[in-house]
Amino acid sequence: MKTRSTKVTLGLYTFGIVWGFVIVAPVFWLALLSLKTPLDAFAVPPKLFFEPTLDAYFAVFGDSKFLAAIANSFIISVGSVVLSLLIAIPAAYGLRNMRGPLRYNSMLAILLIRMVPGMVYLLPFFVLYKYLNLLDTHIGLIIVHLIFNVPLIIWMLAPIWASIPKDLSEASRIDGATPLQILLLVDLPLVKGGILASSILAFIFSWNEFLFALILTRRTVVTLPVAIVNFLAYEGTEWGKISAASMFIIVPAMVFGFLVRRYMIAGLSSGAIKG
Repeated sequence: MKTRSTKVTLGLYTFGIVWGFVIVAPVFWLALLSLKTPLDAFAVPPKLFFEPTLDAYFAVFGDSKFLAAIANSFIISVGSVVLSLLIAIPAAYGLRNMRGPLRYNSMLAILLIRMVPGMVYLLPFFVLYKYLNLLDTHIGLIIVHLIFNVPLIIWMLAPIWASIPKDLSEASRIDGATPLQILLLVDLPLVKGGILASSILAFIFSWNEFLFALILTRRTVVTLPVAIVNFLAYEGTEWGKISAASMFIIVPAMVFGFLVRRYMIAGLSSGAIKG
């Protein structure tokens, strides 16, 4: 077996370190900005050493509108994930039993729905919601998020489900189990890692989504990304509040991203056959 040379290994590690720095540096700079006073924030040259302050965080979390935005984002994200799972799990289970062109075309159609830019859906949903009085409502945003979260969960669960031996389902069917019992008691425990991983990714999407929240909401159901835009006032940009609020959005996404890495591995190996 041909081993990798030292130069190639060193080059890969160097590339990984540089790329990691490129990703982490903006987040690090944003964290520093959230701890600076307005005077330190606009100092030239920029200050790396300064006396930190939590004034921006106190100002942000003392704002009742921002706290309401946190609640709205949490309700919409959790609601979208729950409804997406209720739709995507049976769909992925059904795709497992399909064969040939029907399965391929179904998976392709689901992927195309996810790949279409959100702007394409925006105008039809805006007009429809205007007539249905769904503008500026939680359920309105939750329904829109289903367009992107359901295909994502299906595409993550389909290959995991396909790796589960069908002998288990056949044995359960012979023992008298109904299709619903097989789904709930046999298959779901085997794909729980994939379900958790896809749920976290769907939650992150809903948590960070900006375009639909900006256009389809007004004042009642403002989400966190839209609330940050409100700090861009005519009197001046409140960079301290913006950076502090942005950190509150980033940290949960980073934590959930780390969890995705762990449970993604568990999900992909959940259907493996042990010898």
